[in-house]
Amino acid sequence: MQLVFRFRFVSVFFSVVPNFLGASSSSLGECRTRKDITIYGAYRGLCALRMFPVAQAQTRLVIDTSNIVATVDVDKFLCATLDWWPPSKCDYGPCPWGQASILDLDLEIPLLEKTLAGLAPFMVRVGGTLQDLVVYNVGDLLSTEPCVPFAFDPSSRYSYTGGCLHMERWDALNRLFMKTGTSVVFGLSALYGRSKSSAREQIVSPWNSRNAENFMRYTRDRAYPVVAWELGNELMGKGHTGKSISPEVYALDVKKLRRIIDKLYRQGVPKPSLVAPDTLYKLQDTDNIVRFLNASGKGVVDAVTRHIYTLGAGVAETSVVINNVLNDSNAKAEILKYKTIQSVLKEHPKTSAWVGEAGGIFNNGHPEVSNAFISAFWYLDQLGTASRYNNQAFCRQTFVGGFYGILDLNFNPNPDYYGALLWQQLMGSGVFAVDIRGGNTDVRAYAHCQRNSQSGVTLLVLNYSNSTRQRLDLSLVGYSADHNTSPSNFQALITSRKCEEDECLTSNEASSEDVRLEYHMSPANNSLTSRTVLLNGQPLLVTPSGDIPTLSPVKVNMNSPISLAPLTYAYVVIPGANPPACAASKTSGGRMSS
Repeated sequence: MQLVFRFRFVSVFFSVVPNFLGASSSSLGECRTRKDITIYGAYRGLCALRMFPVAQAQTRLVIDTSNIVATVDVDKFLCATLDWWPPSKCDYGPCPWGQASILDLDLEIPLLEKTLAGLAPFMVRVGGTLQDLVVYNVGDLLSTEPCVPFAFDPSSRYSYTGGCLHMERWDALNRLFMKTGTSVVFGLSALYGRSKSSAREQIVSPWNSRNAENFMRYTRDRAYPVVAWELGNELMGKGHTGKSISPEVYALDVKKLRRIIDKLYRQGVPKPSLVAPDTLYKLQDTDNIVRFLNASGKGVVDAVTRHIYTLGAGVAETSVVINNVLNDSNAKAEILKYKTIQSVLKEHPKTSAWVGEAGGIFNNGHPEVSNAFISAFWYLDQLGTASRYNNQAFCRQTFVGGFYGILDLNFNPNPDYYGALLWQQLMGSGVFAVDIRGGNTDVRAYAHCQRNSQSGVTLLVLNYSNSTRQRLDLSLVGYSADHNTSPSNFQALITSRKCEEDECLTSNEASSEDVRLEYHMSPANNSLTSRTVLLNGQPLLVTPSGDIPTLSPVKVNMNSPISLAPLTYAYVVIPGANPPACAASKTSGGRMSS
């Protein structure tokens, strides 16, 4: 990493600061009036940062476009949860669920439909903690399992009893899903016919599948867009909800579910996947995953699902949570989990990995982080990492509900909605390796084949530095300007995979296109806790007619480096890369604006 400007500040800088773009000056008085500064209590350091030019670092990014290192299913990868929590779900005082429950959502709100349709093809996971209480009002029910509404009961294990899904509501939900191009992964109750007492206990009795099978048959008969059935929520092993099921008993349950799926979906009817165990995975739980898969048998479980909540509780101070977001030790720990799961699945080649629920911050998320610009440095980084390690779905907690929804309770997009929308429009199925030269740990980057194109490459790059503008030079191995280059002749253009500095084909040498497309995302008012995001300096807001705004790039000369301001991120599209690896990789689906 080459530092272009060097400054020594007398003031002490905190590791978490708001993002200040450029080199504008500011008085100490102005700084003291800013809410986003008083959160962090760093007046002097922050003002000093604004009074001097921002430092610059020059870094080379090497993208090996000659080889696909992972392939994701672009029709399922981007996913978010619709949860069951009623309006009375509260933690630490606030009650941020409103009418966001799968049972309470107003399905006639135009903005709900438009935000879902904007992400299509998109996958919604219907599930969460309370899924294991829900009874489906179809067929004969056990006398001990009546279909009654949720009732708040602080003495119960889940703080609620009851839970009922009527088929009229399920019909209405599916009309919305089908209209918006949304597929569904549905979390079935694994406790039907089992104890739901408040006591912590190991469940050993068999799963009663009768209610689930009747519901699945009802769903199949109407060709509703359920592409996966999952069983239970955070129950395997120690269990994180007070109830626990051993890996071996859980395996018996999923084998029963497999038989039901195989029986119901025959004769050319598309067969949904079976995904489990939807566990809150830690490295020490790896043996439970191994035992579960071995006991289930080959080909029973289509995807292993796990949950991610590694940033702490929603009650923590804003500065602490933001520090957790930006601290690369959390990201490194998560990478180790991705790698470990992939290692386990080598023995189960027909089973893929999913992130079945990821809110980052547990207990509703955080009111100044989960719904703010800063969240992108966790969420988008996890999307990039999950795809890099061949995960086939990443389900954000939530689509709407809690503080971690990508929509607020009025269905207006939070900043992460737009980050997800750009991902869906620009990132294709083929994943490339990206080498960040010079040891610059402030930059994280992910590259895919361009969505809906065999000739382009899309780069997602994030700048984690609070004070340094990154100047990024791109080098691409397997980068061709000739659309007619055959695969055999193309090999002559590929240098060593190690790609030494003088061997790389750099952007200003190799492209017949003279521009690239850049989408730079930054927070309004230079505040990391802002709930308004700027695209190339312009705020992204729902239009007066109630539509999602068009996401338009700026065109940048290919000869210039990418310039990324402190604590911002960008999607960069190189339209004329023509990597042959993308021609062999499926890049279907999605829509792209130009």
